[in-house]
Amino acid sequence: MAFGGSSIYKGSDLIHDYSCSKCDDNDFNTEAQHFCPECEHYLCDKCVRIHGEYFKKHAVYGRGDIKKWAGFSMDRCDQHGNKLEVHCDDHKNCVAILCSSIRHLPELARGFLKTAEFKQLPTAMDKMLSRLNELKNGKMEDQASLKVSYKNILVEIKALRKKLNQILDKLEQKTVEQLDSMMKDLEKTLKDDIKTCAHMNELLKTMMDKCRQIIGKKQGDQLLRRAQDMSNKTDGSPESSA
Repeated sequence: MAFGGSSIYKGSDLIHDYSCSKCDDNDFNTEAQHFCPECEHYLCDKCVRIHGEYFKKHAVYGRGDIKKWAGFSMDRCDQHGNKLEVHCDDHKNCVAILCSSIRHLPELARGFLKTAEFKQLPTAMDKMLSRLNELKNGKMEDQASLKVSYKNILVEIKALRKKLNQILDKLEQKTVEQLDSMMKDLEKTLKDDIKTCAHMNELLKTMMDKCRQIIGKKQGDQLLRRAQDMSNKTDGSPESSA
């Protein structure tokens, strides 16, 4: 949080959450309102206009995108972005100016180059670099292994698909063969039934014709007998009266 406005004060002791990098280079203390990630510069409203004239393609973030502002810097506070000049043992940041435990960095750094801690720093950094390289190589091996696993799984999927297709083809073939056999049997049965029905129809017609002939003959015999009976009655023969 700023302890004052964003006006320029030469040699001012005002501490802003972010100070303009360009103004700071000229010993002016101005609160930054913008940040350019490509230049890694914090910019006030005046400097951002000049920056835009020279670097039109650079994406500049304003206060509304403050989460996108730069993070790590060796000589700046990783929380606020200010140039590191003091250190607070209690708050571990650059703006705790009201704390009693504040010490200036040049004072803290005095004699540090001769300490065993500093002399061991290259060795510690080499170990850290070696460890990082190991981690990087391990991740690269994991990446290569992942690609191999991916290819192997694809091969297994395609092999399984081929096997399933073969099984489905055989099942289809067997099913069609069974269906064809059932179709032939049913067609034969239907043809036999149709033939039987036709034969029975012919027999029935023949029987009906014979029945008609028999009925017709009986009716003719009855008519003949009745005619004879009437003739006998007309002649007056005894048989007729009887």
